[in-house]
Amino acid sequence: AQERVAKKQKSLLESIYQQTQATLKIGTGDIIAVREAQARVDAAEADVIKASNGVAIAGKQLQRLTHHPIGVLEPLGHYQALGPQPDDMQSWVHSAVQDQPLMHQAQAQLHTAQQEVQYHQRARWPVVNLQGVAQHALGNPFPGLVMNQAGVSLNLSVPLYEGGSISASVQKAQAQTVASVDHVANVRDEVTLNTQTAFLNLKNSVAQLKAAKETVDSAQLSLEGTRKGYEVGTRSIIDLLHTATDYVRAEQDYNVAFYNQVIARVQLKAASGQI
Repeated sequence: AQERVAKKQKSLLESIYQQTQATLKIGTGDIIAVREAQARVDAAEADVIKASNGVAIAGKQLQRLTHHPIGVLEPLGHYQALGPQPDDMQSWVHSAVQDQPLMHQAQAQLHTAQQEVQYHQRARWPVVNLQGVAQHALGNPFPGLVMNQAGVSLNLSVPLYEGGSISASVQKAQAQTVASVDHVANVRDEVTLNTQTAFLNLKNSVAQLKAAKETVDSAQLSLEGTRKGYEVGTRSIIDLLHTATDYVRAEQDYNVAFYNQVIARVQLKAASGQI
């Protein structure tokens, strides 16, 4: 979108430059206005190159992200600005706490830490081993001799002293559990803040897009009025160049606000765990 605006800016300034040359030839213009218009056209050409390079770099970044060749990317076209749906911050925060993958990860780590405590505590439990033995021998050591043996053993071992290793392991696991509890709380606070910020940014983006659109309309009217004033001699070529630059800048700001609105929608859904 910015590349299209840069090309539009160049075309607009070239038309003004041609006007200055025409007025200079008929004797109503001046060389200073021609030089100023030429400088603006040169700067616009540099802006077109910069914008084209930006498109190429963005395409390479997208190709790296998707691992697929990037074809022609179509603009979004008409897009209705919308705020949060529903327009209730608390419902988005509740969804984030329930669905955000970061929350699931932190809770899983806490559950693992709690199980680790139980694992080390069970090292103090007595251990019971039951073993069974059966043997059948025929003709050994004497011919015709049959021997059958069977036995069962039951062993009970109780850990009485392990040099403090069990207690140390339990304490370490308990400390890790406490840290995991704090981590869950921190993640919950972070997810809540991110969701609240994304919610407010989305609401703000709607107002910014509306203001940017009104600025473009106003700048366009000003450009048309200044062009007519220049044709009748009430405005100078410098006034026309300044007004044209303001109009182009307004369109650039509108593009920023437009895509910020789109991105703000995605960011709110991502913050709340809906992507």
